[in-house]
Amino acid sequence: MRSKRLPSILLLMISVAAVSLAGLLASCRRVHEDRAEVRVAYLQIIPSLPVFVAQEQGLFDKENLRLKAIALSSSNDLVNAMVAGQADILPGTSLVPIIQLEIHSPGRVRIFSHSRMNDSNALDKIIVKEESPIHAVEGLRGKKIGVFPGTAPSHMLSAFFKKHGVDPATISMVQLPPQAQISSLASGAVDALFAYEPVTTTALVHGGYRQLFGSVYADLLNPCPIGASVISREFEHKHPQAAAGAVRALQHGVDYMAAHPAESRALLTKYIKLPPEIAAQVNVADVTLSNQVDISNIQQFIDLLYQIGEIPERIDAHRLVDPTPAVPAR
Repeated sequence: MRSKRLPSILLLMISVAAVSLAGLLASCRRVHEDRAEVRVAYLQIIPSLPVFVAQEQGLFDKENLRLKAIALSSSNDLVNAMVAGQADILPGTSLVPIIQLEIHSPGRVRIFSHSRMNDSNALDKIIVKEESPIHAVEGLRGKKIGVFPGTAPSHMLSAFFKKHGVDPATISMVQLPPQAQISSLASGAVDALFAYEPVTTTALVHGGYRQLFGSVYADLLNPCPIGASVISREFEHKHPQAAAGAVRALQHGVDYMAAHPAESRALLTKYIKLPPEIAAQVNVADVTLSNQVDISNIQQFIDLLYQIGEIPERIDAHRLVDPTPAVPAR
């Protein structure tokens, strides 16, 4: 009799376990679906390292948020995604199109972090071939220099040349995408490069090239807040708790980078395919936490952009930094 009841008991236990498991899975699914989603649009570049750290460390999960990471190809694409309502946060993007956005479509974003770039941690350099006869900025008169595409790099470089007593009209600036920069310098198509990481470190580590000058941006403004992380003010209005949690997640990523620099740099190999020897040596610009945003430094950068003709008007930095007003309770 006992032996006949055993299979029935086992079946009952299995059934109970199956029902419990199904309930647990359904509960987990509901919890996942109930978490607010935050859409982070980013570039596959070194300044996006806080995003990579946050993904690896599950920092958005810890804030009970579902991260939707959206990789795009340019800072303008990031801004367009924000304007189209397809992104909530843009980390580590160029501050120039953000300022342009504020001029033409005010009140869309808030800066919660920015770079403090100086010559020791800058993302830009001027480099030449090792055997080049050019040994000073003045030696670039009458030469060709490769620059990153867009108006801002050329305007900044022109201002840099004027500061150093070189008429920019005597220099030919050739816009080159990053993948064509080293080969153009190697072939002699250009005499120098005004380039960014990781192009500069790649050239210097592999040999045959040398630094002619350090950071153009830091030379014009030190520290330079040329990189910024921004959040949609509409997202902050509609989802204030999720917005605050998303900012905390990225800020914890910055904290982790400071505490674990080697482990953080290693993620550049995983996420943007940098060779390990390059990832270990590239410059990673210092960035502020949300309570360290320097309005005066951002204002200096805005004023600089206006002076060099990159933006059509000078605006108050407070427009980009001041907290998003809370929606009154009904």
